[in-house]
Amino acid sequence: MRLQIPAPAATSAELVSRAQMLRRGAAWRRTPLGCHIDGSERLRTGRRQFSISLLRTDAFKEEPPVSEKPQTNDDQVKEIVAKHGKQSFRPSVPSKSSSSALRATTKHKGGRGASLAVPVKEKIEDKVELVKDDKKKKPIHDYSVRPTTYLHLAEEDDYAIFKKYPTVTSSRVAQLTSAKDPQRPKRVSMLTRDFIDDSLYNPHYGYFARQAMIYSPDKPFEYSQIKSPDDFVNEWSSSYKRYDKILEKKPDDPDSIPQLWHTPTELFQPYYGQAIARYLLLNYLVSLYPYHDLVIYEVGGGNGTLMLNVLDYIRETHPDVYERTRYNIIEISGALADKQASHLLTKVESQGFSDKVRIYNKSIFDWTVDVPEPCFFIALEVFDNLAHDSIRYNHVDNKPYQGYVVVNDMGDFEEHYSPELDYWSERFMTLRKEVLPDLDLTKIRGHPLSTPPFLRRMKAMLNPLAHDLTAPEYIPTRYLQFLEVLNKRFPEHRLLASDFTYLPNSIKGYNSPVVQVMLRKQMITVESYMVLQGYFDILFPTDFELAAALYAKICGRVATVATHSSFLEQWADLDATTTKDGENPMVSFYQNAAFMCT
Repeated sequence: MRLQIPAPAATSAELVSRAQMLRRGAAWRRTPLGCHIDGSERLRTGRRQFSISLLRTDAFKEEPPVSEKPQTNDDQVKEIVAKHGKQSFRPSVPSKSSSSALRATTKHKGGRGASLAVPVKEKIEDKVELVKDDKKKKPIHDYSVRPTTYLHLAEEDDYAIFKKYPTVTSSRVAQLTSAKDPQRPKRVSMLTRDFIDDSLYNPHYGYFARQAMIYSPDKPFEYSQIKSPDDFVNEWSSSYKRYDKILEKKPDDPDSIPQLWHTPTELFQPYYGQAIARYLLLNYLVSLYPYHDLVIYEVGGGNGTLMLNVLDYIRETHPDVYERTRYNIIEISGALADKQASHLLTKVESQGFSDKVRIYNKSIFDWTVDVPEPCFFIALEVFDNLAHDSIRYNHVDNKPYQGYVVVNDMGDFEEHYSPELDYWSERFMTLRKEVLPDLDLTKIRGHPLSTPPFLRRMKAMLNPLAHDLTAPEYIPTRYLQFLEVLNKRFPEHRLLASDFTYLPNSIKGYNSPVVQVMLRKQMITVESYMVLQGYFDILFPTDFELAAALYAKICGRVATVATHSSFLEQWADLDATTTKDGENPMVSFYQNAAFMCT
C-alpha cells in the first residue's frame, strides 16, 4: 500500500542524488484534472517520475548486475540461505525446466505450437493439509542455476503434479493456520491471485501481519525554514535515525527485520491529510449538507495519521460539520489496527475523537454490513496490493490460459496454466472488451500479444527452453471484487483513491508487480512472485484509465482521474509546503501516482 525505501543511512551526496531522482522523469501523457464541483475539466501536462530508489542484487538474478547500483554481498546472502534452508529468500519456480512446466502436459497433435491443455480441477478445499517440516530428514535440492532462476528438479511429470493436489483459496488457508502453528501450506494448488493474497495478508505469516512498519516523523517539517527539496531530504534522513537500532537488530535474521516504508500521508503530515479533508468538506457541503451526516470510510488506515489529520482539520475549520462526522477505518492488519487505536488514545491532536471513530480489524472483502447512507470511501495506496491473476496466451490462436501455483511435497513452487478461466478472470476479459471497445491488445506496447504470432512462434522454435505460451499479463481480478463490494455494500459511496501508475524494477510481464524486501537496509527486488510467503512485498501498478472504466461499469458512477500533483495543486495549502527556493516537495514528489475520484 505504499513503496518501501531503504532507510536513508546514506551520505548527504547520496541523499541529494536521491532527491534529484525524485524530481526527474520522462514526459507523461496529458491527463484531465477532474474533481471539479462544476464538472469542468482542465488539462495539465504531468511528469512521470520515480518516487523511490530500488536496489537489485546479483544474488537473486543470474545476469550481470547493473554497475551503478549497489550490490548485496553474495557470501552474506548464501549464509542466509544456509541458515534458513529451502525456505529462504530464493524464488522457487517450475520443476524440471522453466519450459516444461508451461509446455503442454498432455499429448497433442502437431508438436510445437500445440496449446497447453490442463483440465480444470474442482476445488477440494477440505482435503488440504499444512505439512510440518521434518527436522530430522532434510530434503535434497538441486540449486543448479538455470537461465535466470533457481530450479528444483522434480521426478514426476508436470500434469501428474498438477492434478494430484487440491485447489484451495487464500481464505481457506487462513482458516487452517493458527498463531501457535503458522505453517505455510504444502501439497496444494492455488490461483495466482490466491497465492499472492496469502503471501501478503495471511493473518499469521503474511507480509502485513509480520514486520510491516510505516515511517512517521517525530513532528511535521517546517517547510518555510527549509532551503530546498534537497535540504528537505536531509532533514527527512535525520528523522530516520530513531529507526536505525530497529533495522540493525539481528540483520542476518529475516524474521526480525522490520519492513520500513513511507507514505505521503506520513511524510507530508498534516498538510497532505488537510488536502484530503478539504476535498471531503467541499463535496459534502455542496451535495449532502445538511440532509446527511459526513460519514467517512478509510480502507487500509496505516498508522491512523490520515484519520487524525482529517478530523483535526474539520474540527478546527467547520465545528458544526465536525459534530456530524463519523470516521470508520477498515484495517486488515491486526498490528496496524492496534496502532491506530493507540494513536487515537495517546496523540494530543486526537483528544475528543474517540466517539467519532470506529476501527474494524477485518478485510474489506469480508465486509458483510450494508451501508445505505451516503458516505465517502477513501483508498490511498490500496490498489497496488490487490492481488492479480496471471494470464498467458497461446502462440497459435491467442487463447488465454490462467496461472496456478502448485506447492509440492518439498514446499517448492511450480507454475501451471489451464485453458479454462475462472469466473473472475473470465469476467475481467469480458468487461475489458465492453468498457474499452476500441482497445486493441496487439497495439499496446509491451503487451504479450503486441508481437506478431509468427515472430513469437519463431522465437519459440529457436529457443530450446521456450514454451508454447507468451509472457504473462497480470490482470486485476481482486480489484473487480473490490468494486463489487463497493457496489453491493456501499451503494451511495463516493470514492477517493490514489495509487501508482508506474513502478520501476518490476518482474517480467505486462502490468507486472515489483517483488521486494528490505535486507540490511537495502531494498532488494527479485524476479518472481513465487517467493516464501510473508517475506516480500508484492505491489502492482494501476492502469487508471481501465480502473475508472471498470468502476463506472460496475458501480454506475463516473470517476475522474487526475495526476498526483494536479490534485494537490487544487486542494492543498501549497504555501505551507513550499521551501525557501520556491519548490514544493509535496507536489514534485510521487509523480508516478494519480488520484481517482467521484
